[in-house]
Amino acid sequence: MADLRLDFVTLDVFTDTRYLGNPLAVVLVPPALQSRLDQATKQRIAREFNLSETVFLHTLPNEPNPSTTRQIDIFTPKKELPFAGHPTIGSSYLILHHLGWSHIDTLQTKAGPIRIEALAGNTGGRIRAAIPHAVHIHQHTLGSLLSAPSTASATVKAVEQGLSPHADIRAAELGAPVVSIVRGMSFVLVRLESLEQLGCAPPVADIDFGGIGLLDEGEWRESHTSRYYYVLGDEEGAAGEDGRTGVRTRLLRMGYEDPATGSAACTLASYLALKSGVVDREACFAITQGVEMGRRSDIAVDVSVQKLGSSGEIGVKEVHLGGTAVVVMNGSLSVRQKVGELLWKSHSTTDPSNHFVRGTAPDLKMLCALSGEVPEEPVVSRKTGTVFEKRLILKYIEENGKEPGTDEELDPEDLLAVKTSRVVRPRPPNFTSLPSLLKAFQDEWDALVLETYNTREQLSRTREELATALYQHDAAVRVIARLTRERDEAREALSNVTVAQGVAGPANGDAMAVDNESLPEHLVEHVNELQQQLTKGRKKRPVPKGWANSDDVAALQQVAYTDLTVSQASSLDTESEYAAIGGLDGKLDIYSIQGNTVERTLEIGEPVTATAWTGSKVILATAKGSVKVFDNGSETASFQAHAGPATGLSVHPGGRILASVGVDKSFVFYDLESLEQVSRCYTDASLTACAFHPDGKLFAAGTQSGDIKVFQSDTGEQAESFNLGTPVQTVVFSENGFWFAAAGKGQSTTTIFDLRKSGPAAQVKELQTGDAQDLAWDYTGQYLATAGSTGVTVQMYSKGSKSWSEPLRTSTPATALRWGAEAKSLVTVSKEGVVSVLGAKE
Repeated sequence: MADLRLDFVTLDVFTDTRYLGNPLAVVLVPPALQSRLDQATKQRIAREFNLSETVFLHTLPNEPNPSTTRQIDIFTPKKELPFAGHPTIGSSYLILHHLGWSHIDTLQTKAGPIRIEALAGNTGGRIRAAIPHAVHIHQHTLGSLLSAPSTASATVKAVEQGLSPHADIRAAELGAPVVSIVRGMSFVLVRLESLEQLGCAPPVADIDFGGIGLLDEGEWRESHTSRYYYVLGDEEGAAGEDGRTGVRTRLLRMGYEDPATGSAACTLASYLALKSGVVDREACFAITQGVEMGRRSDIAVDVSVQKLGSSGEIGVKEVHLGGTAVVVMNGSLSVRQKVGELLWKSHSTTDPSNHFVRGTAPDLKMLCALSGEVPEEPVVSRKTGTVFEKRLILKYIEENGKEPGTDEELDPEDLLAVKTSRVVRPRPPNFTSLPSLLKAFQDEWDALVLETYNTREQLSRTREELATALYQHDAAVRVIARLTRERDEAREALSNVTVAQGVAGPANGDAMAVDNESLPEHLVEHVNELQQQLTKGRKKRPVPKGWANSDDVAALQQVAYTDLTVSQASSLDTESEYAAIGGLDGKLDIYSIQGNTVERTLEIGEPVTATAWTGSKVILATAKGSVKVFDNGSETASFQAHAGPATGLSVHPGGRILASVGVDKSFVFYDLESLEQVSRCYTDASLTACAFHPDGKLFAAGTQSGDIKVFQSDTGEQAESFNLGTPVQTVVFSENGFWFAAAGKGQSTTTIFDLRKSGPAAQVKELQTGDAQDLAWDYTGQYLATAGSTGVTVQMYSKGSKSWSEPLRTSTPATALRWGAEAKSLVTVSKEGVVSVLGAKE
């Protein structure tokens, strides 16, 4: 068996962000292999990639070739398609942008030629392709087929088993039109009324649409057919980009969802343009697919409609599909073929019977392509079929790595030995006398001496270079060892910090003794006065009028969402009708909850790990240990507070004191009026989260060791410690004044602690919330909201029955959340940068 090596590239199509959009594999088929790569082999390769489509791009000799047309073949894991949208856009992007063959303007497919172009300007590499089309709306729908008297009972059963279990979606499927974009590619276009219905659409069993007689007779009957669900964005209040009509779509089958379907998008856009009845004007659509499966795809389709003759009927004139792509990876694959089927081209041009011969030809006279002589040990290149002398081609490969006369890579494994009759060539006449032999021996000796001298000289230089490199390596190792020792000593000293107040001088050995700092006297008075005001009447404080009840909370659902410029959201805080969202990509977005739009983006320059908002000030903690204060969009203060990442922020109930914690085992207090650091205290473990008590007298900090330490806010002295058992992810106090909730990394529960108890008895409840990355109590202390990778939950405590219940659980992942006014809404953000508002559906 012999290996054929084919280069390939994978792309994500209809997106400019890797790991979003629809994956596509493009296999480059050079001219020498096009006749040897049959349909069965292509199908096996497509099945091996197991993507929705795989493209085989036929290249031409000496690429980039001046020809402006390239052929592509499109395969699914099961069969070849005449046309598909995302392979067309992905192949065009690869050719025009990645390979740089900008002169190419046409792709030849089984459905016909496709004109392609790269849009000029700042379009992110967007491609526009003129799609071949033969739009045809079929007579039957699933509903009319079932109601027809001639429909067989087996057909009725097959259709009913493949319909959605949801009544409203099932009704939409029965009335959906069936439309073909080209012969062999059809879609059942199922219009739904809301994004909620679209999100609830389940994968359904496949239906053999051609076999049940749904498709029209004749050339339209044999067709690849799928269901395409869509919601017109205008009905949801969403505005399409650049004045386009916004559409949200999904393509579902049992066990499979397609992130982007260009052919289906073209079909849907053509159908909507025809139904609009508008002629002599281009209908533009912005179609978004794959959001529900986490692979958002943005597809642009432009359709122009014209009148057909004098009958007044209208038809599709042109369909243009647009989008961009991004290259993910490239490599090569091997295809096994039988050696006996490989044909070698003879170098003889005089014998017509000798143009192609098998690999074993005892009477074949072959000439080496390098020397022009009959080779003693002939080999043949698998890639071009060229004959070489083995020793010569091996030397050439060793020096150049390519096949002579081409730019193709060639390895010794690509050479096949050819058996020929052994021909003993006579020695030249000049080697038949003794003087000639002595002269030849002398020449060989001179060459050997010169080669030995050159070898010794190269060896001497190599020894010198090696000695220098070893010396530099030894010096570098010594420096690294010294720095590592100093770092370890510093860490050890920091871990042995003494936190007792009033200790002067170092502790035993090398351990450092660091004094904790209490708040200045004027801030101590502020903390004590505020505690007396807030504590008074807390237990008897009634639930405000109009506050959300359990039914209101249970009815919460997604009413708005939008994509942020922050791509790796890490934290969120709200103030009035706005939210500040920070990200690990060094950005901060100011989001208008009421307007559902990002009103301002700030470039922070450092990964944001925590966010707090009080009054007009937005405070950020970063992974580089900074604490930055922004007021009305401008940076007013910056503190290099921590030696290492700052991990948490909390604002005192009075709004004047800010606290930050970090992995350097310290927490720092700041005066937000004077914008100065006012105190610092150290603990015996890295700190991961923090929160002020609602009365302001206590301050809690979660640790990497799994403890929640509670300190006096004014003096910094530790008052109590509670054990969670795993590194603390988040901690938050209840407004009732004696409970707080905490969640740890890797846990699927949230633990409620009682400040009035100590030890294991302090853990009064474990709630099964899934992994909680953020927690939020409402003002009344009834509702505890949790955000995690498994979704959002709300846990409710009933004072009357003294029991917990769960009125709300969603499957939408979130990394942070906050309550809205009167606990009638929740603002959440996912780590992918999508902010959502959960509220009552109007």
